[in-house]
Amino acid sequence: MECSRKIVSQGEALLKYLPHRPPVLLVDTFFGREPDASYTGYTPRRGSLFCPGDYFLEEGLIEHAAQSIALAAGLERLENQRQVEPGFVGSVNSFITYGTVPSGSPIFTVIRELYKYPGFSVLQAEIFCKDMLVARGELKVVKISGSGA
Repeated sequence: MECSRKIVSQGEALLKYLPHRPPVLLVDTFFGREPDASYTGYTPRRGSLFCPGDYFLEEGLIEHAAQSIALAAGLERLENQRQVEPGFVGSVNSFITYGTVPSGSPIFTVIRELYKYPGFSVLQAEIFCKDMLVARGELKVVKISGSGA
């Protein structure tokens, strides 16, 4: 899937929506969202935490997916004039990698909410690199209630 979407936000402007900071920040571009999906991107750099060599690690793909979900949730909460609600990944289900991501190659990620419940949501992440699906999986995100959010 080629990313033909316009960049909505990138770099340090994303920090107000995410608790993550370098060297663990794995989202550097936000391409916007639609009612059923949000779109993010990241370019792994050689020598970084999840890209120690020539390829982005699978663990990095999972963390990038989780941060993409956090970014979409943070944007939605702030747009609705509410505080960003803390949460954490409760489980990763059927996360399958289909290829590798070379360092320096941008990835494009599509996040879709499959199920939404009061205490948690189930979301699907699809990650593409150079028009190829490189990973797909489901993440269950648990919301921390009583945090003042």
